[in-house]
Amino acid sequence: MRSLFLLGVLAFAAVPAPAAPAPKGGKAQLLIVSARTGSANIFLVDDDGTNEKNLTNSKAATNTCPAWSPDGSKIAFVSDRSGMMHVYVMDADGTNLKAVTKGEQPCRVPSWSADGKTIAFCRPAEGGSEVCLIAADGSGEPKALPGDAWDPCFSPDGKSIAFVSYRDGDGFRLYTMAADGKNLKTLHDKANPTGYRYPAWSPDGKMLAWAHGEGSGLDLYTVGSDGKNGQQFTKQGGLTAYPAWSPDGKRIAYFSQHGEGKGAFYVVGADGKNPKVLAKDEEPVEGGRPAWRP
Repeated sequence: MRSLFLLGVLAFAAVPAPAAPAPKGGKAQLLIVSARTGSANIFLVDDDGTNEKNLTNSKAATNTCPAWSPDGSKIAFVSDRSGMMHVYVMDADGTNLKAVTKGEQPCRVPSWSADGKTIAFCRPAEGGSEVCLIAADGSGEPKALPGDAWDPCFSPDGKSIAFVSYRDGDGFRLYTMAADGKNLKTLHDKANPTGYRYPAWSPDGKMLAWAHGEGSGLDLYTVGSDGKNGQQFTKQGGLTAYPAWSPDGKRIAYFSQHGEGKGAFYVVGADGKNPKVLAKDEEPVEGGRPAWRP
């Protein structure tokens, strides 16, 4: 599991900008990552699985880890189209592609600050991974935050970053830190060599969801942003990961695979009830997290 690496630059979040309106019709929309075309591409779909649109449309490159800008006008993601995994930004319709990171190190798991000016990501560092911050337009050099850190996720107010880390040497744990890398806080203290992945904030900033487990057995867990009330959310087993809260906080999307077969994207109530299949017969893709349109 320690094969993920990511990137970013420092900025302090302000009040999020108003979200760009979704297309008419009333349906919520999500980004999913699918390898159905032979390579991993990012698709925009309605929340009932209809009206799919391939936004990256690559025949050979891997495109994954999508993340909406706070105003819904742009999408950050990672791609190896240049020969190395780097962070890119495109408009919400897939046009105006621009590289944000560059260099000889792979960069993964982008996350936007609340004001849309900064992107956090992670990349390899000695003995592990580091979270970096970079201007969303790719200008300037990335600023590395201290300590081993993977899978960054900005809080909705932009003041904190959730991440997982092996920094204590006996397994991954779930942490938060201030956007400048200070004020480290442990949210879940059960060390695990493989099973902390992809933390995601609830839209009100009061909860986090993440994947946790042993080896290939992962399920979703939730915990308060104060570290209290941690509990198991799914009991599907297999590979159940990549949680994403809907903008209204009422639903969670995720991916689940059992055995060696294909998996599916699901949408379930935030209370764990009424799971529905969003997209089935999907191959698992590293970083294949869904992302709700703001």
